[in-house]
Amino acid sequence: MHRRSLSSARRGLVAGVALVALAACGSPPPVPVFQVTFTALSDAVPMPGVQITRDGHPLGVTDANGLLELRLHGQDGTPVNYRVECPQGYRTPPTPPPLVLRQFRSVAVHGQPAAPHGIEITVQCLPMQRYAAVIVRAAGFAGLPVVMSGQPVTLTDSSGVAHFTLPLAPNSSFAVGIDTSSNPAIMPPSPSGSFTIGDADDILVFDPPLHLEVAPVRHVHHVTHTHIPVNSGPIRISSGPRH
Repeated sequence: MHRRSLSSARRGLVAGVALVALAACGSPPPVPVFQVTFTALSDAVPMPGVQITRDGHPLGVTDANGLLELRLHGQDGTPVNYRVECPQGYRTPPTPPPLVLRQFRSVAVHGQPAAPHGIEITVQCLPMQRYAAVIVRAAGFAGLPVVMSGQPVTLTDSSGVAHFTLPLAPNSSFAVGIDTSSNPAIMPPSPSGSFTIGDADDILVFDPPLHLEVAPVRHVHHVTHTHIPVNSGPIRISSGPRH
């Protein structure tokens, strides 16, 4: 009887130790979750359809407001390797902004506890083409051809103004000219100007100082000749009274 009681006590002790060990170990802590918001823009305009991937796996696509909200799991301080894919016609950034999983909190206001603050990432998808609105002013001369690379683009209107839109690659240069060959009196003859557009749409004005060259007036002096009649016959010379 004593032996049985001892055996039962041993079994209870082992079970208690096992329970204590399990309680000490416990379940592993949950992996932290981070709220991440991606904002996609193109020249400050929200850009929909931008795809975000992580390690080759798609995470989502920005909506009509250019936003994508995600919940990413990871340890605090973990850098995230992700990529941005912009829609067709827009340039994908070769190196997106860095993303590190960190817990942020807002500043406490009026004694209220600080609330968790999510991570915000802004990505840019810039256009592959830029547009230059070119305005040409020809000092009131109508019907003059506006040329680029020797080819006519448009004509100046009745007020001597022309305008057109030119699609260009970012940071490229071009030249615009006015063909004045139809009126040789216009000076300077056939002027041209060079322009450079940056990585933004722009308005460019070509306004050369055109004027008409007035030919000098030649004054002709007319000489008036007075006609004196000449007597071609014999001239009688009187020598005084004859007696």
